[in-house]
Amino acid sequence: MEAAKRLFDWVKQRPLWVILGVGLLIRLVNIQSRPIQYDDMFSFFLARRSLGDIIAGTAADTMPPLFYFILHFWQMISQEVWFLRLLSVIFSLVAIGLLYGLTRQLFGTPTAAWAAFLAAISPFQYYHAQDIRNYSFLLVTQLGFAWFAARLWLRDQGELSSGKEGWDWFVLIVCGAASLYTHNIAVLALGMPNLFLLFKRRWRLFGKLVLAQVVIVAINLPWLILLPEQLAKVQRAWSLWRPGLADVVQAAIMVTAGLPLQGVWLAIAALLTVESLALVVLVLARQRSTEGKKGGVLYLTCFALGLPAAIFVLSYIVKPIFVPRGFIVASMTYYALVAAAIVRGWGNGAGKLVAAGFILSALIGLPSQFNFDGFPRVQLDKATAAIAAQIQPGEVVVHDNKLSYFPGAFYAPGLPQVFVADEPGSGNDTFAPDSQKAMDIFPQPDLVTAVGDHAGVYFVVYSRTIAEYQAMGLENHPSLDWLEKQYTPVGREVFRDVEVYYFVQR
Repeated sequence: MEAAKRLFDWVKQRPLWVILGVGLLIRLVNIQSRPIQYDDMFSFFLARRSLGDIIAGTAADTMPPLFYFILHFWQMISQEVWFLRLLSVIFSLVAIGLLYGLTRQLFGTPTAAWAAFLAAISPFQYYHAQDIRNYSFLLVTQLGFAWFAARLWLRDQGELSSGKEGWDWFVLIVCGAASLYTHNIAVLALGMPNLFLLFKRRWRLFGKLVLAQVVIVAINLPWLILLPEQLAKVQRAWSLWRPGLADVVQAAIMVTAGLPLQGVWLAIAALLTVESLALVVLVLARQRSTEGKKGGVLYLTCFALGLPAAIFVLSYIVKPIFVPRGFIVASMTYYALVAAAIVRGWGNGAGKLVAAGFILSALIGLPSQFNFDGFPRVQLDKATAAIAAQIQPGEVVVHDNKLSYFPGAFYAPGLPQVFVADEPGSGNDTFAPDSQKAMDIFPQPDLVTAVGDHAGVYFVVYSRTIAEYQAMGLENHPSLDWLEKQYTPVGREVFRDVEVYYFVQR
């Protein structure tokens, strides 16, 4: 009993370390075996190039270079899938720590512990914690910016001493500049403290913040001058839709229970999402009088609600950008609001219901995320392994597009693999020529060139691509039709969402 009491006291005194341990265990699940996707491998193949090539490649793409620099040095240690993903896992855990610090500053330790715990078990955060992409690092920079902007606000209110104000401004500028060098969408999050100060009518602090943001823009000027052309590229190439009510509902479910979910689990997750959101709003609205001078609920609401609203509106002004990863920092601040509702409503039972709803949502969503191997995370490891076991000299692997080629080239670098270029000007035409040069990866202009005079062809294509052609009224994928006319089909294997067709010369 004495040992158990000491353990309980240790946990009570150090809740963050226990929560980080839980978060780490969750984020390590299937870290090696979970399928990779095209975006992961775009990062990998670009980051392995020289720093100059990375700059050239990102300038032609739509993402700034900072994360690729970090990944460049990280993968020098190991290029195993688990190790590549571990970088984002570490950033995800740092983000949990930053959320804890921000929430503790605004609400106190119990609320901070709940916020960190909800982030640790979040299926949505688990998904992005294993992305070999810039999103976890973006989350670190944005939460750092949000925390130190909040500290400056609290100093202005007399809630903190003014002894280290210069340090707060310095870290705020560093985090803001780093976020803009990580992802272009970060510019929206940088404006959320301004929105809060407008509501509070704190013009002096607002002016100081604007000056700090001018410094941030100046630091990022070498990259920002490229932004107009990159936005034009998004307008020309990316195939995205303008969001509607269904997208808003899906976004709410996503940050609570994660997506995709099927059947009854989706219905339960939707119910829990709506119930929890309603209770959070009710509890926080009823206890507005407990806010005091800190204004924590309003501050976090500017991020949790203001940022998605800004993305939603912007999607109707420029090319739609209403995509799940845009909510990664908004989701974390939402968890802090949920935590505040749990603590404030615990006594009357509402807080217990909110906590139960979120924990149950995580229990529903996490297994789905652990085992998800559908598009775009398809079983290309198994597909390329099967091809490698039977391919003969003089044969070639032809990928229908870059989405399957990049993971295939990672899993089986020794296979002779090529891919067909995207249709120029289409919604899939996103692999810029300058990025191709920087990465030294080039598509074949058409299927005929890709096949050449090889004696055998393994054609790799997504099942959904075939279905899309059939939905257009075609009986089959045009490339398959051509191959069947020129070659003899001798085999087909399906690896869930990816299909491999084998043809030999007649």
